[in-house]
Amino acid sequence: MTWVTEYASQNIWSWLTWVFDKGTKEQTRLFCCALWVLWGSRNQMIHEKKAILGLDLSQKIQSYLRELEGSRGSRISYASTEATGQDRDTSREIIQFDAAFDIRNFRSASGIIVRDQDGVIRALKSTLHFNISSPFVAEAYACLEATKLGISMGIDSVTIMGDPKTVIHKCQSTTRDKSVIGMIIHDIQSNRSHFQKIAFRFIQRTENGQAHTLAKDALTKGEEVYLIVPKERQAQNPV
Repeated sequence: MTWVTEYASQNIWSWLTWVFDKGTKEQTRLFCCALWVLWGSRNQMIHEKKAILGLDLSQKIQSYLRELEGSRGSRISYASTEATGQDRDTSREIIQFDAAFDIRNFRSASGIIVRDQDGVIRALKSTLHFNISSPFVAEAYACLEATKLGISMGIDSVTIMGDPKTVIHKCQSTTRDKSVIGMIIHDIQSNRSHFQKIAFRFIQRTENGQAHTLAKDALTKGEEVYLIVPKERQAQNPV
């Protein structure tokens, strides 16, 4: 759960929205329980002058989570159990995307990974973006870059996957988006006509690590990457 501190905005509502958009169901439940326990601890410290140790806070969070489980009696798993290949149309190639955002300099980077029907990497690409106002805009641009790369590579049938829930949901919708990323979503929707088949699917953050690392490295180094994997190397390339 250390990823919740990666967003450096001072706006609490923007941060909370980002956490709920990025997190899995289990992670957001844990996050809410932790906030509730920490708020209670804060009130005790102010009004009762009673400090609670970190270990006790952790135990309270675990206890509260067990209470929520109630009659199910099952242990909570904080890791995603959804497999990348679950419900996948194996006739389609896959493009995974993610974004890294630099709030201090209003920059972002997109990380794009193209895989064939067997999950073997065909191409890697990272792109730098400037004058980016928020993580949501950064993620929308990353999705747009994914569609552009698919078009340039001549892919006919594709499933575009990413972990930003809001962006994926807007791309799946056919209604006009009027949010701050509305124009970017419009461009993504316009690119649909270049494919015979195209679908957008949400995947868990834990499944999207390679795309995120690619974007983060590009942002850190200030360098873009575009690599097409030769067919003879694709056969040796692990999924």
